[in-house]
Amino acid sequence: MKPLTSVAHDVDDLDAALELFHERGWTDGLPIVPPTEEKVARFLHAAGREPDEVLGRYATRKRTVTAEKVAINAVMAGCRAEHFPVVVAIVEGMCQERFGLHGANASTGGMAIGFVVNGPIRNALAMNYRGNVFGPGNRANASIGRAIRLVQQNVMGSVSGAGNSPKGGRDILDRSTMGQPGKYACYHLPENEEDFPTMTPLHVERGFRREENVVTVFPTAGHVQVSLHADGTAAAMVDTLVQYMTGAGRLGGRYALVVLPPECIEIFVRDGWTKADIRKAIFEKGARSVAWAKRNGWPATGGPIDRRGGAVLPGDEERIITFAPKPEDLYIAIAGGPAGAFAYLIMPYGGLPVSQRIRVTA
Repeated sequence: MKPLTSVAHDVDDLDAALELFHERGWTDGLPIVPPTEEKVARFLHAAGREPDEVLGRYATRKRTVTAEKVAINAVMAGCRAEHFPVVVAIVEGMCQERFGLHGANASTGGMAIGFVVNGPIRNALAMNYRGNVFGPGNRANASIGRAIRLVQQNVMGSVSGAGNSPKGGRDILDRSTMGQPGKYACYHLPENEEDFPTMTPLHVERGFRREENVVTVFPTAGHVQVSLHADGTAAAMVDTLVQYMTGAGRLGGRYALVVLPPECIEIFVRDGWTKADIRKAIFEKGARSVAWAKRNGWPATGGPIDRRGGAVLPGDEERIITFAPKPEDLYIAIAGGPAGAFAYLIMPYGGLPVSQRIRVTA
């Protein structure tokens, strides 16, 4: 392997290392694992990457994202070496044009990043796709997500805290007005592929083989949690989902991700529905005319800052909008604990989801 080129810093002990990173503004406000040369090299080896290998380019800020810099931040985040191939794949997906990288790094809208992990690697890394899937408690989920945020901050320049004085001499380029908790460790979502064999996993729906390891990375404004406890049929649950998705002002959006827990999926399976059926029903039942949206005080587009309502114009009755351009742009994922009919509606912001193979070495 080629030698590392990042600047080395000599410190007396762990406490001194932590204080150095806080003073320089290299952390997310939480303690980090000092990225020693040996640890960084081990991560690169685990992913089969050279230090100077380019994982992507951030054209707007004229930045090049190398494997070495990403590995440093993955160590800092608390990842294990075997987690690093997933981190690499997420970064590669983020750097694809359709993802909309600059919005994720600079928007005042507080945009966060999410990712769905599919394939055998979920279990190999002991990722959690059951209870509290989006919350704390699982090392792989949390540290992989945190690594992505640290890469945004330290490699892509998205230092947060707009309105404050620059910390450590670094410009504050993440302009989030409010931010959101999802910025700490992303919306980390391994999918439950095992419990419902009739429900095709997300990566297979997107053209990959079931045995492949794939991550689908997406930009998001956040989520709405919806209770489906009172809905005893597949059709009734779709009606409730559509009601809340419409109420969130997301007609005319570019995509949406619906995360359904086992308690809900059991009903869909009982009623003979597939993911394709769920998508089609949401797409069709969510369809409204632009005139309807304006009359009911909703934005007539999926733009997050567009004016709501407005005058009904000629042709607005015929122009139909729904939550995505086509049913295939409505993604369904399965995760969550065995009890509770709470669904998550992951709302779009900026770009589009990107699926990337995870390159795992022997």
